[in-house]
Amino acid sequence: MKAELLPWLVVAVALSVLAAVWLFASKFIGHLKRRFELYRRASYVGLLSEIATRVGYPVEMLRSCADDRVFLDTLMDFLGLVQGAERANLLHVARSLGIVERFVADLSSRRRERRVVAARGLAELGDPRTAEALLRSLADRVPEVRIQAADALAQLKDERAVEPLIGLLETETEWNANRIADALVKLGSRAVPALSRHLIMSFVGSETGREPLVARALGAIGDVAAEPALVRALQEGSDEVRIRSAAALHTAGSQASVHPLIRAVTDPVWEVRAQAARALGGLLDPEAIPALKAALGDPEWWVRRNADLALERVPGGTPHVTLDGGDGLARTAAPETVGERTTENVL
Repeated sequence: MKAELLPWLVVAVALSVLAAVWLFASKFIGHLKRRFELYRRASYVGLLSEIATRVGYPVEMLRSCADDRVFLDTLMDFLGLVQGAERANLLHVARSLGIVERFVADLSSRRRERRVVAARGLAELGDPRTAEALLRSLADRVPEVRIQAADALAQLKDERAVEPLIGLLETETEWNANRIADALVKLGSRAVPALSRHLIMSFVGSETGREPLVARALGAIGDVAAEPALVRALQEGSDEVRIRSAAALHTAGSQASVHPLIRAVTDPVWEVRAQAARALGGLLDPEAIPALKAALGDPEWWVRRNADLALERVPGGTPHVTLDGGDGLARTAAPETVGERTTENVL
């Protein structure tokens, strides 16, 4: 019986040895490959540093480098770090080498990683000729490609991206939807009409759950054209929408927001009251003083704190550091409130 098992034992040992050799060889080769990539990257860092500071660098000398993915990665990293004339020099070289066209072609690659790198690269290169390809990539099946394409279109300030990006807000995961919202913020005032319509339509149809993100984006853009939609959202939206809308009116509101915000200082949700008090401080309307003084007696410390700071900013207002109320947070944070005033006055 033992003699019969001997051949199988020999085969098992041989296979184990081969597996060990293969594992060692693959790790050794991988180590050498990484070392070689690091060496090439270091070389490219030196080369790109020279290119960035020189005008008229002979592009033909770089033709062989343009096919190296390590060179492309290093170039994209460099573009994210430099500005002004140095960035202009690198962009000129990149376009002369046909890297823009290469990335556009890679957006249609069957390899996921190539599409991600291409979309990221096009965001850095900022070439208007790539807009059509990037718009198509907003429908890519890989989330990271969609996110990078959205960022690239935002860098290009292409208005055609606004509606597709708002559509993605409703279908992406929460994390990715936040990144899409950031892209819409980068588009600035171009995105305000469509975002405002989307917010208003949620009150005549069904909410999608992304309305707070829309309100946040409008606040980050800070265009007063969004005010009517934000005021309506402050009056009719869900708790989270009202919180975000009150916060947004701090930057996107005008005197037309004062009365709605005064009413919001008595909202059932304390976060809405706190944001409304803060926004009133930014609008500097003395008509808000009675409401802000009343808010000094609010049961929530953050509301009292924001009302106190707002009263210092509004002409004719008299701030009161709110140590009363019996909560330790108020007593602990009161010196911080005074410190904020001191800093604001210095600035």
